[in-house]
Amino acid sequence: MTMFYENLKGCRASKNRDEVLTVMEKASSPLTIDEIYLKIKKKNNSVSLSTIYRIIDKLSSLNIVRIAATLDDNKARYELVKGQHHHYMICNKCKKMIPIDICPVEELEKKIADSEGFTITGHKFELYGECKNCAQKEKEHTNDF
Repeated sequence: MTMFYENLKGCRASKNRDEVLTVMEKASSPLTIDEIYLKIKKKNNSVSLSTIYRIIDKLSSLNIVRIAATLDDNKARYELVKGQHHHYMICNKCKKMIPIDICPVEELEKKIADSEGFTITGHKFELYGECKNCAQKEKEHTNDF
């Protein structure tokens, strides 16, 4: 959480905000606001869902969190902004998000921007399919017949 102190200068201290940041730091993949709320609710019965929405909105405006993806359930998944952006492979069945270690768009982005005189401020690249676990379950289910 110390990496975000600079962005939080001028903001009053908040136990709930610190809990949101802790949950997000421990997460292995981006989380929905509902998922963040449920993890915090286990420890803190007094927190409300609207509080989590306000915290995420504030952290987004401070460039501490960003939307990583919005899946077909129309729920945004949030992640901490930790330097370089991420792209994901997303399983259509279990919704698991697997980070892609490289950015396959950067070179193309620069070429297009230069040719059009366009300033690009960001991009998203997502691959959809079936993760290994879901593919294995499907294979086992098919073999049962």
